[in-house]
Amino acid sequence: MKIAIIPLLIFGLFLSSCTKPEKNEYSEFNKAYTSFIELATAEFGAKYGMAIAVVKDDAIIFENYRGMADVDKNIKVSKNTLFYIASVTKSFTAMAALILESKGKLDFNKSLAEFFPEINFSPELKADSITIEHLIVHTSGIKNKPIGYVNSYTGAYDSDALLILLEKFSEVNTDASFDNFEYTNLGYNILGMIMEKELGTDWKSLVAQEVLAPLKMNHTTTSMSTAIDKGWEIAKPHSQNNDTNTLVRLAIQKNDKTMHAAGGIISTAQDMSRWMLVELNNGKINGEQIIDSDLVKKSQLNHAKQNRTWYDLKRFGYGYGWNIATTPLGDTLVHHYGSFNGMHPQFSFVRKTGVGVVVMANEGSLSYPLNMLLSGYVHDYFSKRENIDVYYKEKLKKFKADYAKDIKSNNDYMDRITKRPWLLEHPFSSYAGTYSHDLFGEIVVELTKNNTFVTTIGNLKSNLVSAHRTNAFRVQMEENGGSVVQFEIVDGNVTKATWKGQTYDKDVK
Repeated sequence: MKIAIIPLLIFGLFLSSCTKPEKNEYSEFNKAYTSFIELATAEFGAKYGMAIAVVKDDAIIFENYRGMADVDKNIKVSKNTLFYIASVTKSFTAMAALILESKGKLDFNKSLAEFFPEINFSPELKADSITIEHLIVHTSGIKNKPIGYVNSYTGAYDSDALLILLEKFSEVNTDASFDNFEYTNLGYNILGMIMEKELGTDWKSLVAQEVLAPLKMNHTTTSMSTAIDKGWEIAKPHSQNNDTNTLVRLAIQKNDKTMHAAGGIISTAQDMSRWMLVELNNGKINGEQIIDSDLVKKSQLNHAKQNRTWYDLKRFGYGYGWNIATTPLGDTLVHHYGSFNGMHPQFSFVRKTGVGVVVMANEGSLSYPLNMLLSGYVHDYFSKRENIDVYYKEKLKKFKADYAKDIKSNNDYMDRITKRPWLLEHPFSSYAGTYSHDLFGEIVVELTKNNTFVTTIGNLKSNLVSAHRTNAFRVQMEENGGSVVQFEIVDGNVTKATWKGQTYDKDVK
């Protein structure tokens, strides 16, 4: 009997080895991809932190960790480093909403007007027609810049303030009317408000409860303070957007108040790979059904038409937290990327090949073209692009040239504006002080010992340069792009400051 069992055992082991490929079956890919990563990062002179993971079918087949998590403290990226995933958060928030709907806890048929009966929406907004799906797929037809800004940047809000902002500043989006697509954070910010109002729990807790915990994404959180309290290493935001390609730490950092439903998760590449496994395997990890397969499939369907390009991708649709695009090889790429000061994550997968790529980066300029190259190489490799190395060497050359041109233009502009003469009619000290707004918090203008200004607005801080206006200066609260603070003078005294359309009153000492 024992002799008869042995062949069966051997046969069983053979079957087992055929059903789940071993990592070493991808040794040629690993070698080729590692070589390309080295080539591309060296060519661009990338010093910032990166965490890269590739999933094939039901396994992680590649990982690479490199660069600096914090250049000031000389901390390098490791497999345990958490990165801010920015707008990739949308896929988690959307899935949490789908799960809550399936449990009968969230009604996708209720309108915005029904969710917020205390608000007297203008009829032009069509609040009685806007549903949660419109919010998730960016077809609500409304805009509201203040809600987006306080959630993403200043953190100067509470639940009551958001309701006031929703009522007071919502207006018709003339660029994309109701039922037409325009990408924005607003729908997810409002969805977060609905979740808290309907369920008495904030979106952070709901996403953690419905998605992160079941997936055992144990090094992922919606709360910066949780990560800090646990002693987790968080990649800090950096930039190489300068003439010398020097890696510079940025001052702005996310906090709990600026972690929002459209962009409010930090995670590791390994944890994000678990999310990839769920997306590629209809809700399963290692054969275990974690999320209902119908919900995963529904989230990846094309729910809204769009017509946009991103580098060489042609985006034609949007799902529940997913862009859907066609690659140059004709593959359908389901993906979402993220953008914030000093951060650029990419999460993408092709169901036909069973391949997904996670690229996390703590830099917000150079990382854009480089991440596209690193993601694209993987997808093209498994789609069997001919002469892939020759193709990507040429592509690398083009992307670098385009980036160098953009950086030169940007740096030339910044050099020009820093040389502008100041057009302030009163002593610099007259403009220093605290300016307050009932809804938007404070603008604090400080005069340094070197007779220059530093301005703080909520979670933001910026040095100042002159603007092309009298009694105004330019702040650059975000890595790319600036805005003007305009001062009002009454009887020779600086009394008010207007920023982004809102006027703040100067505090009287």
